[in-house]
Amino acid sequence: MVLDQMRNCIVFSGQFRTLRDTLPSIKEFISVNALDVYCHLWSDNPDEKRYILDHLKPKDYSFEKYTAYKDVFEGIETRVRATHPKNAPNDKIAGNASMNYARKAAYDLVKEKYDNIIYCRYDIEFAQQFLIEQQPDVILTPLEESYNLISDIFAIIPSQFAKSYFLYDEYEKLHSTQFEPEFVDWLRNIKQYGDDNINIHMFERYCPHMMLLRNLFTDKTPFVTMDIPVRLKR
Repeated sequence: MVLDQMRNCIVFSGQFRTLRDTLPSIKEFISVNALDVYCHLWSDNPDEKRYILDHLKPKDYSFEKYTAYKDVFEGIETRVRATHPKNAPNDKIAGNASMNYARKAAYDLVKEKYDNIIYCRYDIEFAQQFLIEQQPDVILTPLEESYNLISDIFAIIPSQFAKSYFLYDEYEKLHSTQFEPEFVDWLRNIKQYGDDNINIHMFERYCPHMMLLRNLFTDKTPFVTMDIPVRLKR
C-alpha cells in the first residue's frame, strides 16, 4: 500500500525530556509521512504543555500529573512483589507501570481508523528520515535500546496489532505470573537466548523489554526488529 493510500498516525507519551532538541527531526518525520498526532504527557508545567500544543499540534491530547497516579503504580509494585517475588530489588515496577499507562493513554486518544499507529517518545531523534511506504504485516521495532530482546522506544504498528503493544491492561498480570512453557521453549530453541539469561529473567528481573516480548508472543503478534534510524537524545 503506497503512502497516499494510507492513513497513519503517531502517538507520543512520556515526559517532556529533550523535546526542544528532538523537535526538528520529529516534525520533519510527521510532515514527510503526513501523520496525525496524538499526545499524552506527564507534566503540569504550563510551558511544556503549551510547547507541545504549539509545535506538535495534536488532534487530541492528555496532560496528567504523575502524582495523581503515584499510589496506583506503587500499589501495582507492592502486589507484584508479593505475588511473584524475585531477587530484583532495583527493578522499577512502578516506574515502568507509569510508562505503560502513558503509552496506553496516548493510544486511547485515537478514535479514528488508521492503517498504522506509530509509537514514539518525545526524546527520540530521527538520524535519517524515511517514508512508511507500505503497511507492514508485522510490528516493526528498532535495534536501538532492544538489549537482544525488543525495543520499546519506537514502533510502527499495524492497527490490528495495537492492543498487544499498548499492554497496560495486562501489565500487572504479566509481572505477577511466571513465563508460559511455550514462551520458555521459544526463548530457548527459536531465539536461542540461553538458559542462564532465561533464568535471570524468570527469577531475578522484572524487565519491561522481556514483558513486551512475552506479551507479543502469547498474543501471537508478529514482530520484526530492524535497523530503523532512530535514537534517544539524552
